[in-house]
Amino acid sequence: MSRVDWVRDFYAKQYEWADWRRRWSGFDPNERNARVEAVTRHAGPEPHRILELGSGTGTTAAALASAGHAVVAIEMQDELAEHTRDLAAVVTGGSLHAIAGDFYEVELPGTFDVVAYFDGFGIGTNQDQRRLLRRVVGWLAPGGSALVDMLVPSYWARRAGTEEEFPPGSGVRYLDGFDAESCRMTEQMWRVGDEDDAVMQSLRCYSPGDLRLLLEGTGLSLVDVEPFTDEGYGGPRKLENAMLYLAKLAVT
Repeated sequence: MSRVDWVRDFYAKQYEWADWRRRWSGFDPNERNARVEAVTRHAGPEPHRILELGSGTGTTAAALASAGHAVVAIEMQDELAEHTRDLAAVVTGGSLHAIAGDFYEVELPGTFDVVAYFDGFGIGTNQDQRRLLRRVVGWLAPGGSALVDMLVPSYWARRAGTEEEFPPGSGVRYLDGFDAESCRMTEQMWRVGDEDDAVMQSLRCYSPGDLRLLLEGTGLSLVDVEPFTDEGYGGPRKLENAMLYLAKLAVT
C-alpha cells in the first residue's frame, strides 16, 4: 500500500467509524484557538498569508482566517475539503481557500509567510519527509517560517500497549504501539465486534536532535521547540514528558 493509500484508508475510516465529521467539524470563531495563538507567538500578530497542510475538517484553517489571515488549506479527502469550503463562506476578517489534493504533488501559486502542518508529520519515510520539507522551502516567502508538530519518541514508547475506546461510547478502540528500530508510533483502530477490519497508522517520531539531522540538506533549520502535553497544546511541559512539540523552522 502506498503512502497516499494508507493515509486515505485510515483517516477515512476514522472519520466514519467515530463520527469525526460531526465531532471535529464544529466551528465557533469566538472560541480560543491554541493554534492561532501559536501562529501569533511565532510569526507575529499582523495578518499573514498561511498555508495549512493536511487541514482535516478545516476548523483550524477557519479559525486562522477569522483571526485575519489569508489561508490556503490543502486536504487529501475531497469531502473534508468541501466542508472547509462551507466554513469559508462564514469566515469574516480574513479569507479561506480550500484545495483538495496531495500536498506532495499539488502546485501552488505564490509564497506564504507561514506554512503549518499540525498533527500529522511523519507519515512517510525520512526520504518522504525531506521531499516535503524541500517543498516547504519553495512555499515560504522571505523571512517566513514553518510550524510543524513533531511526535516525541519517549512518550510514544511509554504508551506502547495502551488500549482504549475513544471517544468513550463510540465503539471504536485503539491500540498504541512503538517500533523502536524505526522510531515510529503505531496505532491500530477497529470497531468492537469487527476486529478483522482493523486499520493502522504509523508516524515517524523525531526528537529535536533527530529533526536537526533530518533537516540537513533541506534548506531549513530548527529555530524553536515548544513541548506540549497533547494536540491542543496543553501544557507546556518539559520535553521529556511531552507528547509532541511544535517546531519552528526557517530557511537557512
